[in-house]
Amino acid sequence: MPLSTQSLYFTGPRAVEIRTETLDGPGAGQVLLDLTVSGISAGTELNVFRGLAPQWRQSMDPKTRLFSDAHGSDWSWPARYGYAAVGRVAELGRDVRSLAKGDLVFAYVPHGRHALVDANAVVPLGELENAEIGVFFANLNTAYNGILDANIPLGADVVVSGLGVIGQMVVRLLARNGARQIIALDTIAQRRDLALAGGATTVLDPREGPVAERVRDLTEGRGADTVIEVSGAAPALNEAIRTAGFNGTVIAMSWYGGTFESLSLSGEFHHNRPRIISSQVGSVNPFLGPLWSVSRRGRIAREYLDSLAPDLKGFITHRVPLAEAGRGYNLLDQGSPDVMQVLIDYR
Repeated sequence: MPLSTQSLYFTGPRAVEIRTETLDGPGAGQVLLDLTVSGISAGTELNVFRGLAPQWRQSMDPKTRLFSDAHGSDWSWPARYGYAAVGRVAELGRDVRSLAKGDLVFAYVPHGRHALVDANAVVPLGELENAEIGVFFANLNTAYNGILDANIPLGADVVVSGLGVIGQMVVRLLARNGARQIIALDTIAQRRDLALAGGATTVLDPREGPVAERVRDLTEGRGADTVIEVSGAAPALNEAIRTAGFNGTVIAMSWYGGTFESLSLSGEFHHNRPRIISSQVGSVNPFLGPLWSVSRRGRIAREYLDSLAPDLKGFITHRVPLAEAGRGYNLLDQGSPDVMQVLIDYR
């Protein structure tokens, strides 16, 4: 029997709309989810919300993996988006035996009250004490993937640039990974304080002077072994290149929106030979070898949900009902200093 539900749509740059529509029951191998909360991403999703994602203008050839505007775009308005939802299994489709009604799960599905999804695509959350914490599963995968891509040796001096949700997670994972110094950068004082509480050894405000010089003061003139850039800002990527020491590494974790006329690949990039690595969550560091896979990384990220739960709970600063989702996007879009993680609450 069809179900009446409400779904969020992007109808243009910085425009959202809630629509009532119907969903059929789950087919073979599917489950129907009754969502509890979903998280709005302050990085990738804001690029989509603002109309800056390349898919609005171009399409990617699946064979060559090249973006081009020759054949139109991959996406068009109106469109649904979102990839961090937590809910309970409401109905089981035929042949689903891995889940039961009432199971708490995470799903990479767009924002809305309900979702139909393949049973093998959801992540069981088990006895997670606070269901809201489950929305951070995607962020943890991204943060953990960046650590794996960085391949950081024990005793390294590491800089984390940008202390939003993912940057905070990176700091906490680095503290577990044996970094000697964790130097955390952000212009927002509350976020710097959160990073110190999470294991950062030093915090810096980029507005108070050139970061690269101050990091060299902290590292006997060497510069950072690794800079993990999470802010998504072109000037921050420039400074990350300057901050890395000779033969150092820059991990670019963000999905950078807009254009990069200000990107400088002359002085430090040319003479100091830093490696810039794009850390994209769809795959794992190939140098880890065949023992590592996306599924293995996901299982470990799920374990971190439990150990990081007290900190993650504190990252949730705002909750909005589905009808007021536009307000949640505007809070993030305006860059309010007191905003970290915004949830859409369906309860």
